[in-house]
Amino acid sequence: MADEIAHEDVEHVIVDRNNFTKSRHDVDLAAIPINGQHFLESIASDLWTETGPANYVRRIMIKQIKFVSIPVADQNRALDFYTEKLGFTIITDQPFDEKQRWIELRVPKAETRVVLFTPEGDEKRIGSFMNMSYACDDIEKTYAELTKRGVEFESAPSKEPWGTYAMFKDSEGNRFVLSAD
Repeated sequence: MADEIAHEDVEHVIVDRNNFTKSRHDVDLAAIPINGQHFLESIASDLWTETGPANYVRRIMIKQIKFVSIPVADQNRALDFYTEKLGFTIITDQPFDEKQRWIELRVPKAETRVVLFTPEGDEKRIGSFMNMSYACDDIEKTYAELTKRGVEFESAPSKEPWGTYAMFKDSEGNRFVLSAD
């Protein structure tokens, strides 16, 4: 059998015994979907650009969200809240300018970081609804633990057709969604 297969230099190989590389649109894909992910059909020339003979560079360069900035009025108070009540860890805490520090925090088990920083002119965002959600494994246990630590929730977890969630506020009045995976 091995003699019947043409031999070539191959850099990346995916063995797909379960046919995971078929998308819902029946298009052959070059990656295996994870967590129910689906891929959009694209023409190869839209994604790759030739930079020389048989040397292609991927045009899509964004790979993740590095950090999300949370506007705060008092960085010390916010730092205490996020580290002591939510359990985040400090990655960076250094001077930024005369008024603020650059405070970057790690959320346990997450790649995206949280930055406690308010860009000049965005002070009106402090105390508003944040367009992001925190996820947890067990919302009832997380709700109980965070409530015990002094986190203010608007109400107990609510089960909806699309999932279970609870709304909480940070030390600055910013409102967040907490949901179960």
